[in-house]
Amino acid sequence: MRDITLCHPRLQKLAGEWLRECEKEKLSVAISETLRTALEQDLLYAQGRTRPGKIVTNAKGSEYRSQHQWGIAFDFYLTMDVNGDGKIADDSYNDSTGLFERAGTLAKKVGLAWGGDWASIKDKPHLYLSDWGSTPDRLIREYKTPEHFIKTWKMQSDEGFKMAKDGVRWWYQFADGTYAASGWHWLKEATGGTHGWYLFDESGYMLTGYQTDPAGGRYILCPDPGIHEGQCMISDEKGELRIAGEYDFENHRYHLS
Repeated sequence: MRDITLCHPRLQKLAGEWLRECEKEKLSVAISETLRTALEQDLLYAQGRTRPGKIVTNAKGSEYRSQHQWGIAFDFYLTMDVNGDGKIADDSYNDSTGLFERAGTLAKKVGLAWGGDWASIKDKPHLYLSDWGSTPDRLIREYKTPEHFIKTWKMQSDEGFKMAKDGVRWWYQFADGTYAASGWHWLKEATGGTHGWYLFDESGYMLTGYQTDPAGGRYILCPDPGIHEGQCMISDEKGELRIAGEYDFENHRYHLS
């Protein structure tokens, strides 16, 4: 499965931060495997043993030995031309220039752990939450099955920004389970505690860059990854772009953040 929203809530948050760090470093990556069923894991375990291919895991799905089954890990691949041949598809796992280690270093910077640090079967495209160690042993002892563990997760209906299924874009979910869409919303960004005006399209995706709102107005929405991403920007008295704060109806102007 490639749906990051199926994973642990904190993994979703850190995955978003990691993707933004990679973008800032001009490292183009995408999320591949996320939550994995027991059957999917057993088929992967059979590879190189009873099925064609090389051995890629020591974790049996029927024994819940993979972090993917517990929703605390995801894999990634490169989406860039590494060898300079003008193609991207052939470089998904090309580590000839150490790009996976760079991605792993950025992951550790935001609080994730990297499979490339493992001693047995280094898994360079693998990132995970290290709260329960580098194996599922503790999770198995405490929860027995992934189903029991998933029931303890904090519900995703908590209000706030949620990473979209593509692992790149953002939605905003209200406490009642509905989503911001089709227009402007004054919202709080939880990571930095900043408020701002955000514009969402009809599908509920937060917009960035130069955009046209439903009334036909043209606006610039902060394109930079980070706590101000997506927030509406206006010019100050010097002509410099600043984040637009709340609107002062008495004086007919925006406060600047």
